Amino acid sequence: MKKLSAALIALALVAGIGLRVARLDKVPPALNQDEACDGYDAYSILTTGRDHHGNFMPIVMQGFNDYRMPLLQYSLVPLVGMFGLKTEIVRLGAAIWGTLDLAATICLAGLMLGWPGAAAAAVLGALSPWHLAFSRFGQEAITGSATVTLAILSLFAWLSVRKPRYLIMSGVFFGLSLYSYSVARLFTPLIMVLLTILYRRELKEAWPKPLIALSIVVVFAIPQVVFALRHLAETQAQYHNLSLFNPEAICTGCNSEQKKLATKSIPYLLAANFASNFTTSFLFLNGDLGDHWTMLHPPNFGELLPEQAPLVVLGLFALLSERRRRIALLILGWLIIAALPAALIKPLGASLPESRKMPTPYVLLNTKIPPAPVTPSLLLDHTDSRHDILAVVPWILLSALGLVVLLDLTSDFPVLQAGALVLLLCGVIFHSSRYLRSYFEDFPTIAAPYFQYGIKEVLQTIDRGYSHDLPVVITSRINQPYIYVLFFERYPPAKYQQGTVVQQPGLFNRVERFDRYRFEPPLWTLMQLPHGIFVFESGERTLLPPDDFIRYPDGNVAYKIVVK
Repeated sequence: MKKLSAALIALALVAGIGLRVARLDKVPPALNQDEACDGYDAYSILTTGRDHHGNFMPIVMQGFNDYRMPLLQYSLVPLVGMFGLKTEIVRLGAAIWGTLDLAATICLAGLMLGWPGAAAAAVLGALSPWHLAFSRFGQEAITGSATVTLAILSLFAWLSVRKPRYLIMSGVFFGLSLYSYSVARLFTPLIMVLLTILYRRELKEAWPKPLIALSIVVVFAIPQVVFALRHLAETQAQYHNLSLFNPEAICTGCNSEQKKLATKSIPYLLAANFASNFTTSFLFLNGDLGDHWTMLHPPNFGELLPEQAPLVVLGLFALLSERRRRIALLILGWLIIAALPAALIKPLGASLPESRKMPTPYVLLNTKIPPAPVTPSLLLDHTDSRHDILAVVPWILLSALGLVVLLDLTSDFPVLQAGALVLLLCGVIFHSSRYLRSYFEDFPTIAAPYFQYGIKEVLQTIDRGYSHDLPVVITSRINQPYIYVLFFERYPPAKYQQGTVVQQPGLFNRVERFDRYRFEPPLWTLMQLPHGIFVFESGERTLLPPDDFIRYPDGNVAYKIVVK
């Protein structure tokens, strides 16, 4: 069993790495605005020591409508320095963190469950739809999962050999998790409390070494706390906009009487939002449906493989086993704590819901959707996989625990055991093959409008074919178009920081103009300016015949370029 498990681990790890680095420039089909921001901030820090807003070596990154944790951006700095500012390099950073997370998950499963558990975690982790998608998306969520897994792995390494350095490493990784992804700021203290309760005897015996590890976490936390207190309104702005405790967020556009009624529904909304992370629709059937601005997963696929469903049920039986009960409690507690931050935040897919399941990409949304009051059923149908990203590893571990329980239950029936393992493996191969074919072949076409495909091609066409003295007007239908110009033009960060940037008034409002670039409805500007290059979304009226077309992968027009 040990040799077979080792072979499966090696094969799964190689496959997992390959799946995370293959075709990073093409899948997903284009650069998301958050990826562009993360990459350009790394480029800006590399060249000026400041993010693109001009903040010197920030411990919290200023985004478009929020503040973000900086670990991913700083980890991208050496990659951008070595290989340049490119789509695939930004995503390579996520792939490296995803690979670290995968390797740490395998090792953690080995310490928890032995060789068979490690092999199961390796196969399921390498092929996990949820984990794979976030390991190929250049946004900070995957750093949250990786740092937490590394922290818990280090703790289990200490429990195994009792060498103090592993306890110190656990404290360091828990501290780093506070700089990884915003939900970790609530998750990390809670998971540390759970670990302290479950392993209090071992920690008490090693006293005061655990206090040193805790002190390391506190040292990491202090700068975050100080920054949050100094910039309370700014750091809480995006949470306030999405908080289920905010009447305006759960009943946008409602009058005072309607908001009072909505406030009474908050406990039901919180319960539904929490439960949505555990539904069969989210986990095994439909997954994260996305929103008008983002699609991270192919439609009609769950976040987990279907074969994990029976393994999860078997894993729950470990609660009845004295030998495995503590591990089962840790994994279940991990899942529950991961869902708590997600339960407090309205999923973006529930912001402007449509009657059909797949939201229309915002860039193609030509009819205004009235905001609807948030309801429990709406939350149950629109789980956000980003908010619950810290649950991806415990679902893998719970499935691996289920396989170990299966081996225990069938140990006296070798033929039945072999048949069950072959059946599970065949199912995993079949369903993961279907998912991978859809992700690498169909997804780039389906998701192109959600990723605002074509902006890079628009800028390349303008640079190659038209005068550099003409003003460029880019449609405001694009989400944060200025960041794409900065990224794909490799615009000098110092020049942007020191130049004149026209921005709407208020906190985090959109950039309207810098240098020769303007971001506004192009039809209106076309009638005002005597000369210029005007970029229209495919559905926008142009008045003049287009000089160039940029098309989606399926051949439909994405953007029209008009030169006057």
